[in-house]
Amino acid sequence: MILNHQPESLLGWFRLGVQRRFGATSLLADPWQRAVYDDLRALKPRSLTRTPVSHTRFVVIDTETTGLHAYAGDEIISIALVELHGFKMTGRTLSTLVNPKRPIAPESIAIHHLTNADVADAPVMEEVLPDVVRFIGRSVLVGHHVNFDLRFLNKTLRKQCRCRLRHPWLDTMMLYSAVSGRVGHYTLEEVAEFCQVELWKRHTAYGDAVMTALMFKWLGERLTHGRHPVSKLIQWQTQVGFF
Repeated sequence: MILNHQPESLLGWFRLGVQRRFGATSLLADPWQRAVYDDLRALKPRSLTRTPVSHTRFVVIDTETTGLHAYAGDEIISIALVELHGFKMTGRTLSTLVNPKRPIAPESIAIHHLTNADVADAPVMEEVLPDVVRFIGRSVLVGHHVNFDLRFLNKTLRKQCRCRLRHPWLDTMMLYSAVSGRVGHYTLEEVAEFCQVELWKRHTAYGDAVMTALMFKWLGERLTHGRHPVSKLIQWQTQVGFF
């Protein structure tokens, strides 16, 4: 992958030259960076979408952040992952705070109530990333407004490993539109109420991930059968468009 921006120093020009000649992996100094790169590049998204739902590993992702703008300096301060096999939660999870190495915006603190002091001693994202990628593994990703979470995670992956997640994804807001026939922008609270999922630890990454997993189970069971391929669910959400 060739960097889009112009290097601002001789070191930048050198790195760009190395990358053009030898490829992205030439800049991956640490073994874990190379391992992440190789694993993500080896993923075959089409094989995942062809797998029956009942045989598919789904991973629900949710994050809390310093603000709303991944590419304007905001960072992840909390991330949670919840595993399902088919539509059944396995009980396997990953949840951690993250030190963003920058202040949290007051308007964000008002929502998730995580302060700078709360994350001061947490690991930085570079330390968390290997465990996150390992947990995601070969899975279909699920989230509520999931592209928000993927945008932040992919930013870090591009910076650290010169790659991004290539996994198929499903958005519970779009699946909700497919089930309800209502087209629009709906909050987690609105979809949870529709799916008869009780609100629990709202605006925490772990609480929101668990609720999203329960919503996904409820919606998925009304849109497809376990024997159908994952592509059937993707088709349902594609029919209602992207938000």
